[in-house]
Amino acid sequence: MENSKTNSEVTLHEVLFPTDFSPACDAVFPYAATIADRYNARLYVAHVINLEPFGLIAPESIPEMVKQLQQQAHQKVDQLLGTRRSGADRYRAIVAEGAVLDVLIDLIHRNHIDLVVLGTHGRRAFKKLLLGSVAEEVFRTAPCPVLTIGPKPALAQANIELRHVLYLLKFEPDTSEAAKYAVSLAQRYAAKLTVMNVREGMPLAAAQQERQEDIREPFKCWIEDHVPESSNLRNQVRFERGFGPATEAILNFVSKAAVDLIVMPVERVDPLIAAHVAKLDTAYRLVSYAPCPVLTIRE
Repeated sequence: MENSKTNSEVTLHEVLFPTDFSPACDAVFPYAATIADRYNARLYVAHVINLEPFGLIAPESIPEMVKQLQQQAHQKVDQLLGTRRSGADRYRAIVAEGAVLDVLIDLIHRNHIDLVVLGTHGRRAFKKLLLGSVAEEVFRTAPCPVLTIGPKPALAQANIELRHVLYLLKFEPDTSEAAKYAVSLAQRYAAKLTVMNVREGMPLAAAQQERQEDIREPFKCWIEDHVPESSNLRNQVRFERGFGPATEAILNFVSKAAVDLIVMPVERVDPLIAAHVAKLDTAYRLVSYAPCPVLTIRE
């Protein structure tokens, strides 16, 4: 009989892809479409017309301008969907108006979104999140998992395949919901899975003396707790111990091991205090600098 913890398969029914129609966002669309296809999920392609700049325009001109922007947005969404547009039940186009973050959070709640696929404009733009970018606000406050993809991974391949998933283990034993997503995606894509734990405070000398048995036992327990006994993934899981600054250790491994996706748990942040959260935590740095997509799951 399988451990009950291993029976909770992740299901994705509703996936949201917000776009501003920039090349960086459009290049991310194949990730959203591929994941929706793998899970047979409905994909919402959403564009929000920001009404804030209209404050300086004559009120009588606003309705016609908004109407034109709506028509242009629908045309661009149709172009993005291409032949997928015929699958009306699987693909939904949404054009809305308002404050961008408020509209997106409302869409997430109203449509019971299970995953947001978010494109960013890269390191330089992500540093500007200090000024309050919508991308980071979604990344910080969305009530569902967020897959964040920078321009480097988005442009690296036309056909999206996950061959190597890296799961960042924060604590042992692991009670994070993020583990389910790492296992599920690795199984769906028949990918290998690396479970990595970084000991930031351990001196190198102590790290070198760490016994193999001290690593092997918690790793065995993690597999028993999170990977179904009947799953072929059990033969595709390995454990990696990192030392030193977490971001540096993780990025070094990602480059060395050709990781295609990072999965990590992040602390749940109240939207009212999200703007005051430190910008230099590990999640922020990884989303800013990783050469592959990063999936963050709130706890």
